[in-house]
Amino acid sequence: MTRPLIVLKDHLLMPILATEARIAEISDEMDNANAINCNGLFLMLVSYIESMQKEVLTYYLKHQPEKLPASSIEVDKSILVECEDFYFLEHVISEYIEKMPYWRLSKLFFEVLRIKKPDNDKSIQNIKKRRNDLIHNNLKVDFKRKEVRHDSVGPKFLSECITEYITYLDNLKSEISKVYCSCSKINSIRNLWLYTFKTPLCGVFESYWYIDNENDSLSGCKRPDIEHGLS
Repeated sequence: MTRPLIVLKDHLLMPILATEARIAEISDEMDNANAINCNGLFLMLVSYIESMQKEVLTYYLKHQPEKLPASSIEVDKSILVECEDFYFLEHVISEYIEKMPYWRLSKLFFEVLRIKKPDNDKSIQNIKKRRNDLIHNNLKVDFKRKEVRHDSVGPKFLSECITEYITYLDNLKSEISKVYCSCSKINSIRNLWLYTFKTPLCGVFESYWYIDNENDSLSGCKRPDIEHGLS
């Protein structure tokens, strides 16, 4: 039996739901925002999406490291010294993702999770380009006329970006929920149990556990008669 997938759908969705909450906060701040504040809110908006993708990808790859595209990864000595075994893999993957250019991260996000891109992905890419221009090409100096111009985004553009991102996140939630619909906590524990205990005596998971399907959890441990025959 191959190593079971113990990724939880709810955990994949958690960073997306958190990002939706942050976007709602940005939307609330727009009413009295001036040009400088609009720029700041816009930069935060785009960064939240990028951070969300990193969080989802790190969580997934921590449980499925064989999905890493690199054949070899350099590990900093400080990670070897400072990390406990439980967190070692997560630190290595986090460092690997942090060093990755964003265009590669965005591509890897969909390849690794095996989900299709939202229909408005092109609009999202254009928003990112505007963000990059705002950061790296904002100051325009006309030396002949001795003029200096600054780029900025307005409330209307920011509102349009928020709408695009809300649609984008809704599509991601729908795709992840569809592709990983079977990745509940109960199913993950069941798969891990059957992978760990291969004896036929443990073949019926329900014989050993009280299952609470409504809350996706185990509510207690049973003591079946067959247990007395186990070493």
